[in-house]
Amino acid sequence: MKTAEQIRHEITNEQGHLKMPPLAFILCLAISAMLWVFVTLSREYTVTYDYKVNCIELPAGKNKANVSTGDASTDLRLTFKAKGFALLNPAFRESNRTLDLSVEKLVKHKGEKLNSYQFTQTELTDYLKESGTFGEEFVKVESPSMTVYLSK
Repeated sequence: MKTAEQIRHEITNEQGHLKMPPLAFILCLAISAMLWVFVTLSREYTVTYDYKVNCIELPAGKNKANVSTGDASTDLRLTFKAKGFALLNPAFRESNRTLDLSVEKLVKHKGEKLNSYQFTQTELTDYLKESGTFGEEFVKVESPSMTVYLSK
């Protein structure tokens, strides 16, 4: 059995400094870490984010819009499916998670002169896919519904 002094002597050089691992070991470790990051970010991920809704392009005669979603919040929950590299896009950062909804375009098939409009999960998903706001990464809206209340 080795004593503590013998072990200390094996891991230090003559000057008492720790022995450095060989350069080849450090290089292999760095390469393996880079490969791990590359493989991890090459996988496809499904993520869900909450987006704050900002109503723009209100119908004529309306100056203010309030939004309520079916899950008791004002945020719209959206699901995306993309490779890890695509999810590093600044558009997915928390500080950029706002969704500008054109109320005029969204309500055009619902009728005019109403003070509130309710949209189902399917209607919102179809609208966002048609508008191309998020590109092919967008999968669907998770929030069950959204109601837009308009006032003068």
